[in-house]
Amino acid sequence: MDSKLLLVAMTLLSVLLLSACGWGDSDGEVPTEAGADITNNLEGTDKQVSEEETEATTEQTALSVSDIIEGLKEAENPKFPVGSTAVVNASHTDGMEGAMATIKAAYDTTVYSVSYTPTNGDPFEENHKWFVEGEISPVADELVQDADVIINVNHIDGMLGAAGAIDTVEETTVYIVDYTNSLGEKVTDHLWLKESELQTEDESEYDTDSDEGSDTQ
Repeated sequence: MDSKLLLVAMTLLSVLLLSACGWGDSDGEVPTEAGADITNNLEGTDKQVSEEETEATTEQTALSVSDIIEGLKEAENPKFPVGSTAVVNASHTDGMEGAMATIKAAYDTTVYSVSYTPTNGDPFEENHKWFVEGEISPVADELVQDADVIINVNHIDGMLGAAGAIDTVEETTVYIVDYTNSLGEKVTDHLWLKESELQTEDESEYDTDSDEGSDTQ
């Protein structure tokens, strides 16, 4: 009888010891595994949130033409009144030089040329023409020659938000124009041509007879 009791007691003791070991393994392993899963999930979430926050922080909105024009002073007595035509004596874009342009608007302002590093990886842009008041912001105090600036408009891809420096500063009248270039392409609301980049037909050496009708319609 004593032997049976001893055997039962030993069996119960063994069961208790094995159960205790199992609880210890569970307590030690499960939180570690669950913790690893949670950490991985958080890392993925943090990365996603970080990218979204970065995009939201770096995203800029280009000033609209109406925003820019609102801060400019209309020219009281421009050489080329609104509705008149003039010959373009500049080559900012292909096919522009020699085109007959129709004047859409004229403003007295300060005009700047700026060299800048595009934000899209394109090569450094030297002496880009033109920017007016409101289209660039000074990094320091003033918009003067050689001052560092940030560009607030997106005339071409990679311009908005780019850092650059002012090459030239000039007080003059600038114009918004429509024209048809030498490639036969109609360009509307071109920004900007300054007064010295436009000529009357009498002043111009370009042959504009063949273009006169199509560019003023």
